[in-house]
Amino acid sequence: MARLVSGRYLLARCFAVALALPPCHNALAQSGHRHFNLESGKQVAELRCPQKSNALPRRSAPAEALEPPDAEELDQISVLLGSVTANPAPLDPLAPIPRRIAIWGDSHLAAGSFAAELRRVLGSQGLRPQVSMLPLTMGRAGVILPVRRVCMDGWKSELAYTSRASRIATGIGMNALQGESAAYLWLDLRNAAGEAEVESIELFFNAGTDAGSAIISIDGGPEARVVLEADDAFGRVGISSNDGPISVLKLRAQSALTLHAIKLKYREPPAAVLDAFGIPGATMRAWQQLDPVYFGRYVDAQSYDMVMLQFGTNEGNARPFDATAYTQMLEAALQNMRRVFPVARCVLLAPGDRGAQLPKSRKKPGKHSSGESRDGGLSASLLRFSAIHEKIFQIQQRIGARHGCAAWSMQQAMGGQGAAYRWLLANPPLMASDLIHFTPAGYQRLAQALAEALGWTSGLPANTGVGPTEPR
Repeated sequence: MARLVSGRYLLARCFAVALALPPCHNALAQSGHRHFNLESGKQVAELRCPQKSNALPRRSAPAEALEPPDAEELDQISVLLGSVTANPAPLDPLAPIPRRIAIWGDSHLAAGSFAAELRRVLGSQGLRPQVSMLPLTMGRAGVILPVRRVCMDGWKSELAYTSRASRIATGIGMNALQGESAAYLWLDLRNAAGEAEVESIELFFNAGTDAGSAIISIDGGPEARVVLEADDAFGRVGISSNDGPISVLKLRAQSALTLHAIKLKYREPPAAVLDAFGIPGATMRAWQQLDPVYFGRYVDAQSYDMVMLQFGTNEGNARPFDATAYTQMLEAALQNMRRVFPVARCVLLAPGDRGAQLPKSRKKPGKHSSGESRDGGLSASLLRFSAIHEKIFQIQQRIGARHGCAAWSMQQAMGGQGAAYRWLLANPPLMASDLIHFTPAGYQRLAQALAEALGWTSGLPANTGVGPTEPR
């Protein structure tokens, strides 16, 4: 179809009223220039998700039980546990606070607390940052998006960082959401106070040779068939209501679909934007694999004036860690980033400190760690990831400088090598027991340290609510 809705088809649908079919405005969206203005309903109740069938969980072989090291084992790195490295150097703190910020990252960002704290800090400066681009990463374990509620089923993700092909067409969240016919996605777009602020949305998708279609409704209103076609592979359609802002949007695939992102447009232009795109397990390789020309069509010169890339934890998990390969990958990734954002301020957020869990079986009768302690093996094991993360930061500093990117170390902000164990023992704990991730208080503390390094906290009272305390 050269147009989303042909006049002939509209006429046929209206004629169908005589055959006792639904009225034409209920069954088909009126459109122009690939924008659909739908009839809204009056549904304002809380969104309730359909019940799903309880599929039997897949069984896997039990892994060996692990736990954090005990006090005696931590004594092997007592010198490092007792020392605190100075906070990272400020990152151009005199620069004005950016108004449009985007952050891409891994599970640390996907958890939501880090970005939420940055939004809170910006709000305390008189800015109220909104979400502009909503990545279609919902439904993945460990991903928390700033959306009131999401209901979905029948979709699977294609992740850019795992792609074997290069120059791939991916979503702005570094993934594509693929659904077959009848897959559904429901979104409650109201703010935390339950107020509808979103005036319209733009739906981004990948258009193949055959146009896809979806059934969409707003606030319980009549369902409308929306054809998803484009002049080339990059597709976008606008959706709005004829009766004010959108509270609840419901989409059901009528054919196979590949969705990439949703852009939110508000009644009042936001004073600031902070978009966060996090995927658990993700690496900087996603930026190496994407097609910068395709990806660049999500943004324009006014989209973001600051870009942050928070990666490194998963790269550091490789055994063995190959510094040369990581350097080459980072170089290619930043080249692509600069093709998309040639002039934006850029900050690389190097990973935080990471500890190591130990097998519980080490405490069985007859097993002792004294021999390992004497030759330093235990100390090296407990600090293995710490050393790798420090090396990743050094590489990010060196390669980032070539592309106009500053580098900031979460590990240094925590206190340097071995800080993961101090953060685990803090009261309240700032580190999760896996010694990889952080508690919400830990993510808040890191976001505050970054905001301070960027000069965003100037003139604000010191926050004393989530800082580390003495070990329990």
